[in-house]
Amino acid sequence: MITYDEFKEAIDNGFIKGDTVQIVRKNGKIHDYVLDGERVEPHETLSLEKV
Repeated sequence: MITYDEFKEAIDNGFIKGDTVQIVRKNGKIHDYVLDGERVEPHETLSLEKV
């Protein structure tokens, strides 16, 4: 699971750009974010959310 600090660091370092991000959730909790072009496993559920 990703922490708030890790997520904020990704934004601050320019990995996440713009005002939306694709989020991977597991059991309803944010597990990771997906960068453009990054592979997503078939069992992962994605949602597009505002940053």
